[in-house]
Amino acid sequence: MENVERIADDIYFVKYVHREGSFVGITVVLGRQTIGLVDTGFEATIEEALFPFLQDVGRRPDEIDLVVNTHRDGDHVLGNMVLKEKTKARIAIHELDAGAVDGIDRKLHDGDLVGLGDRQFEVIHAPGHTPGNVCLYERGDRILIVGDTLCGDRVDLIRMDTDVYIDSIKRLLDLDVNCLIQSHPRYPIGKAVLDGDEAQEMMLTSIALAEKK
Repeated sequence: MENVERIADDIYFVKYVHREGSFVGITVVLGRQTIGLVDTGFEATIEEALFPFLQDVGRRPDEIDLVVNTHRDGDHVLGNMVLKEKTKARIAIHELDAGAVDGIDRKLHDGDLVGLGDRQFEVIHAPGHTPGNVCLYERGDRILIVGDTLCGDRVDLIRMDTDVYIDSIKRLLDLDVNCLIQSHPRYPIGKAVLDGDEAQEMMLTSIALAEKK
């Protein structure tokens, strides 16, 4: 499928194009018995992008057991209730964003571990875009899922104090990252899935642009 990018044998980035030249992506982690998601996109993302992907790889929606929302924005959470109507998936989000999202089953905190598929991800609280913004880090393959944490040249998306935003990115710079997954193709690099060197560049550039804000 042309809207799908393979990250690993069990991890895929599924893109939903919501307007010309722009997409939001959700990360799908395929376990042996269960499936985990990071974000759900818009309402239409579920049936127009996620379910066709699962059918293509021979998996079923009812295998989805957990969704982690990286933050509260509509293009990341509007698919939650659509998914809950069709599956028994539980929804998790950081406690500081939980009040803005319906149907939350678990409130996350910095340092929590969440199981997606057969992998364990560490929750990293990274405020700046929103108060409850989080990243997920998988240490085995050094995969970092950041959602909208790195605003790049879109400094207008930094909704909190700039120092808070920069401190969050500096914390991520301490991680050993082989692959970084953003929800959108942020500039200056202009793509969503980055390798280690690109990830470092994106983080440093996001800091530099924020300092000039």
